[in-house]
Amino acid sequence: MKKTILLLTITSFSAIAGITENTTNPIPLIKLKKDSDQYISICKAVESDCKPGTVIWKEKNSNDDFYLTPSKLQLVKVRKDNDGYSNVNVWDFSRENKNEGIPDDELTKDDVYIYPALYPLSKKKLAVALVSKWSTSYSGGGREEEYANFMMIKNDGSYQLAFKSIPFSSKEMIRACFTEDDYAKKSHCHDESWSILNLKITDEAKEFYSWRFITKSYSWPAFKDKTSSQVKTSEIVAYPFQP
Repeated sequence: MKKTILLLTITSFSAIAGITENTTNPIPLIKLKKDSDQYISICKAVESDCKPGTVIWKEKNSNDDFYLTPSKLQLVKVRKDNDGYSNVNVWDFSRENKNEGIPDDELTKDDVYIYPALYPLSKKKLAVALVSKWSTSYSGGGREEEYANFMMIKNDGSYQLAFKSIPFSSKEMIRACFTEDDYAKKSHCHDESWSILNLKITDEAKEFYSWRFITKSYSWPAFKDKTSSQVKTSEIVAYPFQP
């Protein structure tokens, strides 16, 4: 099955076209190597938050702000202070794992995690994406869907839901070869579809930025060359905290 990952404008696979001075980008979080001096120094400074398996992220283009994920649903902000590091804030999203409806009766939840990026809501407010992954298996195929709740993180360690259940990524594969003759053709033996979300954030001189959710959906029919794939694009513009 084709691997589909939501990239939200932070890698070359989903770059925003036509960036203007009023458009802002998500801030990628870069994973530190566990054997790096920086990783070791941060863990020593905030030992209580650096549990086995903790991942440490660095804000791109910043040498002062770091984020720890001691678990998939806990985020710890650490800031460099002169020659040391200090704990700035902790956000625990573990209760959100139970606050989701089932998107489809066929799907089962596999995972919930914090996507490694910060998303601007305004000049001073940021959000993180809590991504839930759902899936089901078919004979010779399957379907996966991801949905994101974007949470505004506050300086007191609390958070607030800004956008709910945003389709984050999807992929589906359905077997189309059933006989020896089908397989002997050595052709594309599955109907495949997948979707990728791009995010464009614009400052319109309002309290919060506007978010344009741009979804590209791809369809690759069985027994066809990949060049015959069809692409559809849909767009939705929304503002944080709107019903």
